[in-house]
Amino acid sequence: MKKTLCMVACTMLLSGCLQSNIPVEALPELTFKHLAPVPVNAAKIEVLDKTAARVDGGYVDHRLPTTPKDALKNWARDRLSPYGQLGLARVIIKEAGVKEEKLTKETGLKGIFTADQSERYTATVEVVIELRDDNQNIISSVTANASRYTTMAENFSLLDREKAWLELVEKLMVDFDRVVVGKMQGRF
Repeated sequence: MKKTLCMVACTMLLSGCLQSNIPVEALPELTFKHLAPVPVNAAKIEVLDKTAARVDGGYVDHRLPTTPKDALKNWARDRLSPYGQLGLARVIIKEAGVKEEKLTKETGLKGIFTADQSERYTATVEVVIELRDDNQNIISSVTANASRYTTMAENFSLLDREKAWLELVEKLMVDFDRVVVGKMQGRF
């Protein structure tokens, strides 16, 4: 009887754990609609992805809620506003990635009681924007780079990590926007 009662109690306990309603927090999409449009003297805006395919090397873009590449595409869509009758503005994404670097953690007894920074994430973007005429001749171009990093503690939850990654990409894009818009002034 004790054995059966113990089995029923364990089954109920396990089923309660499996059916727990863990709240899932939806992170916002990173957009740039809140910023004033940047006028571009072209009839059309085109975004080209010229980034190298990565299989390894510590790149972890696929784990982020919004990748730098997606953020750049959103930026071009939301921020650039064509007003011309002719020509093309081409946004060429040369680099857009986040690289993870493992950090040294405290060991021994001190390490048990310490929440170390366990990873460093470096986000980098490089974009070339070209203004082309109808014959595909480049009239003007600018290149803009931005880079940011953050570290994360080993005790971060998945949600904490996703929030930190989103904040990293958001700050990266603020830096990128400031640089590229400044360079575009009077040239596009």
